[in-house]
Amino acid sequence: MTTVPEVSVAETVRWLHDEGLVRLAGVGGRAPSPVIAYSVEVATGMVTAFPDAVAGPGTDVLTLAADDLPYPSGSPRRLVVVGVTASDAVLVLDLEVAQSLGIYGDRPEITARAWVVQLLLDPQVSITTNCAAVAIAADKRCQHVFIPGGGTVMLVDDSEPPVSTVRLNPEAEGSNHLDVAQDRTADLYLGSRFWQLRRVLGIEDPTWAPLVEQLENPLGESDSPFPPSAADPEEQR
Repeated sequence: MTTVPEVSVAETVRWLHDEGLVRLAGVGGRAPSPVIAYSVEVATGMVTAFPDAVAGPGTDVLTLAADDLPYPSGSPRRLVVVGVTASDAVLVLDLEVAQSLGIYGDRPEITARAWVVQLLLDPQVSITTNCAAVAIAADKRCQHVFIPGGGTVMLVDDSEPPVSTVRLNPEAEGSNHLDVAQDRTADLYLGSRFWQLRRVLGIEDPTWAPLVEQLENPLGESDSPFPPSAADPEEQR
């Protein structure tokens, strides 16, 4: 009897960054209504797509096997891996559909950094922010700029309107927000949908500094723009 090898969270996240996010974007492009989030079960590979709306035509939750996902073509657009749910599924968020979202926590920039490096894997994406802790000085696609209106903001653009807005510890709590605890567990609220995460992706200061240096070098001079320690929630302990 052949034993099926167990799949780890790290392997699932790497698959998502290799081709999975592009394939999920294909699911969203074919869905009858906008899909705001996806979950990928680590043990089985089953994918669940959650429409933004919860009522009306075309809003049924869609479940399919990873093998049945569209062929990887195009880009991941604004999809980001958020973390691992309490039920051992990797959760992916579509910032293009969420459009506006708040990250709350003692240091929300740690979570935002993980989103930045994922978004920059798509050459069509550019980020502007008034938060120096998430900007990359030498990269024109992740600029530190003045943004009027107050608050700490990250704007994500891929030339397809509207621009997505991520706010760090905003005063007004919107319907879409991620609440991150000190131990890196979190609660994600997307309208009336809710997920409890046992671990969220984040990049701490000791990892961020060399990563920024790596990202500031032209591609081809380093092995990967996304280090394993930043891609694996289980290693961030």
